[in-house]
Amino acid sequence: MRFREEWLSAVVRVPYVPTLGAVHPDAIGAILFDAIASVAGTGQFLPYDKDARWLAAKDEQVITGEVIHAPGLTVIPALNTRGQGTLKVYHYGHDRPDMGQVAEWAAKWRATYGTRSARVIWTQDQAAGARTRLMLKNYTPSDQQPRELRITDLDTCPAASTFPAFAAEMAADGFAFLYEQVQLGTVTGPILVALDEDGIVGAVGPLSVMTDAIGQRTVPPQYFAVHPGYRRKGYGRALWRASTTRGEAMGAAYKVLNAQVGAAAERFYESEGLTTLGYVCIHEISG
Repeated sequence: MRFREEWLSAVVRVPYVPTLGAVHPDAIGAILFDAIASVAGTGQFLPYDKDARWLAAKDEQVITGEVIHAPGLTVIPALNTRGQGTLKVYHYGHDRPDMGQVAEWAAKWRATYGTRSARVIWTQDQAAGARTRLMLKNYTPSDQQPRELRITDLDTCPAASTFPAFAAEMAADGFAFLYEQVQLGTVTGPILVALDEDGIVGAVGPLSVMTDAIGQRTVPPQYFAVHPGYRRKGYGRALWRASTTRGEAMGAAYKVLNAQVGAAAERFYESEGLTTLGYVCIHEISG
């Protein structure tokens, strides 16, 4: 199938797309949606898919034969094969999804494709009811310098032996997974760590740069956390600013990230001057 630019431009106002997630606002359009559909069912990655860093094959695929594409409404179902399978229904329209109608579509698609769970995903300009805020960091020379705290690369860190314990304590923030990737040798860039007398108390990474769908250099999502006992002491800001300095040095033009609405990270990114691109809402469909 092919997507029509005039239909998409009327309803896709926030740069969040099926299987890829958040992208640069300038990348939104029929060319990107056609590319996503072109690899459906193949397990292949698009060249600018951030998931390629960690997976052997793409685990979320658009169901091209079920796409609804019309003036004022585009609905794109996708299968995620992780675990017992999830049906994701990406809804783009002028209004909030009609949950009754979406539930009917989801019930049909779940029965056809055998998924255990289903959810509908849509975007909006306002925070009310949203789960995630999309934010943009443009990499430009800045006079905001990191505080004089001990920030270094994990590879050269004199306290590197404390990283496994830090990763285990910060497992909820993805660091247990990241440490596994470090052990496997699959990490694609450096990890910056913050040090205290007791060892590693914060980290951000891996720091890498990739080319996006429109040829711009971007920093893909990173794991970023400070141990609870060391928060509000400047470690997070020092790590963030060190990582943005490194990203700029590596030739990145920007970074798009997700922040949980109402979380401390959202307030932190606001204080660092990031631009809001919009909000993502998710509704779990029961039955």
